[in-house]
Amino acid sequence: MSPFGNLPNLFFATLHSKNFSNIVLTKNYCFTLLFFLIVQGLMAQTNGGGQPSNYCGTHTYSPWLNWYHDHKNELASLRNDDTTWLYVPVTIHIVGPDNAVNFYSETQVFRIICDMNAQYAPARIYFYLLPGESFVYHKNSSWFQHNWDGGAEMIQETRIPDRLNCYIVDDPAGNCGYAWYDAIVMSDNCSGDNNSTWAHEAGHHFSLPHPFFGWEGHSWNFSTPAPPEWDGYPVEKMDGSNCYVSGDRFCDTRPDYLNYRWGCANDSLSVTAQKDPNGVEFRSDATLYMSYSLDACASRFSNEQIAAMRTNLNTEHASYLLSSQTPNFIGDYTLQYLSPVDSAIQQYNNVYLEWAPVENATFYQVEVSSSPYFSIIFASEIVHGATSYNITKNLPNNRTLYWRAYAFNEWSLCQPATPAVPATFKTKNLSATNELESVADIQVTPNPVSGGRPAVIQVNSSESLEILLSIHDTAGRLCHQQVNEMYSGDNRMEIPTSGMEPGLYFVSIQTPYGTLVKRLAVTE
Repeated sequence: MSPFGNLPNLFFATLHSKNFSNIVLTKNYCFTLLFFLIVQGLMAQTNGGGQPSNYCGTHTYSPWLNWYHDHKNELASLRNDDTTWLYVPVTIHIVGPDNAVNFYSETQVFRIICDMNAQYAPARIYFYLLPGESFVYHKNSSWFQHNWDGGAEMIQETRIPDRLNCYIVDDPAGNCGYAWYDAIVMSDNCSGDNNSTWAHEAGHHFSLPHPFFGWEGHSWNFSTPAPPEWDGYPVEKMDGSNCYVSGDRFCDTRPDYLNYRWGCANDSLSVTAQKDPNGVEFRSDATLYMSYSLDACASRFSNEQIAAMRTNLNTEHASYLLSSQTPNFIGDYTLQYLSPVDSAIQQYNNVYLEWAPVENATFYQVEVSSSPYFSIIFASEIVHGATSYNITKNLPNNRTLYWRAYAFNEWSLCQPATPAVPATFKTKNLSATNELESVADIQVTPNPVSGGRPAVIQVNSSESLEILLSIHDTAGRLCHQQVNEMYSGDNRMEIPTSGMEPGLYFVSIQTPYGTLVKRLAVTE
């Protein structure tokens, strides 16, 4: 059964026993910068933030994958039944500079993990945030924009064992991302909606190389046949004769020599043609997440890639599965708004939103907009462990606004397919001190007033002016409205209360000098 509910690194692995009945994989956690120094010689260095100069910084081949190919038939049963879901616990490390005030959006992290779960669904691999350790924040400028040494230090000092550690930084050594040492490190500039970079780096983490492995950091005239070997590696041929010893060593992924970001044609193949060592012309498969095709082209892992990743999870990363908890998905996303609703009037810089709890929910995303379609967002916040949110800034005055909330937990990180129906409220400055108060002194008396007796508005004005008097209840319904001419000096207006239910009302006095809102309590 799919865990979507209503939604629809690898390095230094050492084989201690080759006896299938006693297969044990351990990791050498002696931290070393050797890998970083090797890659540093191959890759361009950090570009100091902004758009990364390289797509992926993972250029090595997993020793585990060599072992896997040597024992592939014996290991088949370790993948479990292909219909069994494998649950991967994730801790998100969000890194900012030393003086960070704002960090990468948790809402965007939810979308990224939601996208990854859709991308990995054919592999029956599901990522969830480990409860209690979902987000870890770091202020460190040398990690936020780091070179390889800075990345090594960051991972060494902060990595938490037995889960996939995902770091979000501004500049990961000039790359969009890289995978290393039980971690993937991602650029915030390469973590937008519908991207394949996270899926790509997680694929490296679970042992997958690039389809063009061996071509990293090199250039070639693709109009000429490729050499039989490149940097000591055999070059993959179209006839499949060497597919298990060349390229990514999977035979259901075609040859690919393109080591730069490239777009695809309508047939989901590369525009650039290449020639294999036999002179056979071909174009690369753009649908593979592990290629360098653009995000819009990539859409899948191959069956052999999936088999390798599932086996890797059951061997090298078996500790992930041991720490997995029983899935706890949100069953019913229906959310009840408590306040404000039905266009209730709110103080524009002190709006208190409240909703009823949803079973199994631990996070709520709250949004406020001036449009029922939420095309313009004035406020967006992830609320942890509470069912209310107080907004004290960024909301406009004298506007009708819409708000909605979504329920999440560590397992259910996707918004429902159908957008939440919003509630509405109106903003006023209920404690305004404006130009009107310099022209006129306005009082409402008696307050409270007994129902059926008129209340009186007393206006002492320094000049003549016309006012529009409006009375609304707390649901925003208009109860009374009239236009009066005020003269210089003392003025008196009666407010009829007959027909008004006991409760709180808002008396709005609108003039050319501004609007003043007073509260009026009507008693029985």
